[in-house]
Amino acid sequence: MRFIKPNFYDKFRCIASSCSDTCCAGWEIDIDPDTRRFYESVPGAFGERLREQIDELPEGTACFRLGEEDRCPFLTDDNLCEIIMELGDKALCEICREHPRFYEQVGDRMEMGIGLCCEEACRLLFEEKNPITFITTSVGEMPDMIILPESGMEIYRLRDEAFRLVQDRTLPLRVRMHRLLEFGEKIQKQITGAASPADLPTQEEIPMAREALLQYMETLEPFDESWPENVQLLADAALEVNLDDIDGGFENLMVYFLYRHLARGALDGRLSARVKFCAVSVWFICLMNTHCLESTGAFTAWDRIVCTKDYSKQVEYSAENMEDMLLALHEDPAFSTENLKRMFG
Repeated sequence: MRFIKPNFYDKFRCIASSCSDTCCAGWEIDIDPDTRRFYESVPGAFGERLREQIDELPEGTACFRLGEEDRCPFLTDDNLCEIIMELGDKALCEICREHPRFYEQVGDRMEMGIGLCCEEACRLLFEEKNPITFITTSVGEMPDMIILPESGMEIYRLRDEAFRLVQDRTLPLRVRMHRLLEFGEKIQKQITGAASPADLPTQEEIPMAREALLQYMETLEPFDESWPENVQLLADAALEVNLDDIDGGFENLMVYFLYRHLARGALDGRLSARVKFCAVSVWFICLMNTHCLESTGAFTAWDRIVCTKDYSKQVEYSAENMEDMLLALHEDPAFSTENLKRMFG
């Protein structure tokens, strides 16, 4: 079994109450079966309180009953966890123990990363000044492990090629993104045998990619009520994105999105759409950065973190929004490779 992780993965530590945000509010907090059994055995008044705050879900699972502003009932006013204070961090349910880490297993390959809905994860990503690398550890075969044929691993070799494209620092980032889009179009045909519908010739009048993307972003299921209004603020045509001007760590962002999202294209056949998603996400975060700069006259490392975290929470951490975006990028001619290249400049 091979375990793959980015070179900064082991640096991650939850900063708890030092975080400006909290991952213990605004989300449904599922309780895995093993932790549920443990909670049933906790004695005393705290054990009683634990069990009182558990809701049974129709599908047979359980979650905590959220309080005001969708806060976990065990989150204190200063954003500390009472379960940890009473029982230790080993008493956390799986989702709380692992968040914001993510895992993806294909055959004998387990990939691990840290999601950008967390500001500390963003900080670690952006503080990497050298090209991001990945560490592989082999531990031998695991029980019930399915070994894929070499043909099934082709997507990882292609993804490594995509990494090399976006980490070529002899070229401006805008040029690298153009080449990445062309690469996505190429591997779509190579692996599926056909171009994506978005890249097929059409006689219809096609809107500008920027206009179509902003309209689409506004319709996504909002993580909070401010999202549609924030997207509207980005619609100002005078707000120009220059990917080569703002030092926003965009190369690292691109590597992150490719690492997390591209390989699944080998399963759903939407490789070009997934490459487009990675590039569009970086462009959109850059647009958020540019708006911040125009509004305040300054742009800080903290601004960069907040923009990235907000985008990740809104898009990446909604399965519905991710699916809707991938479908649009796969099918809508407004998001053809050539149209997106014009948007990037």
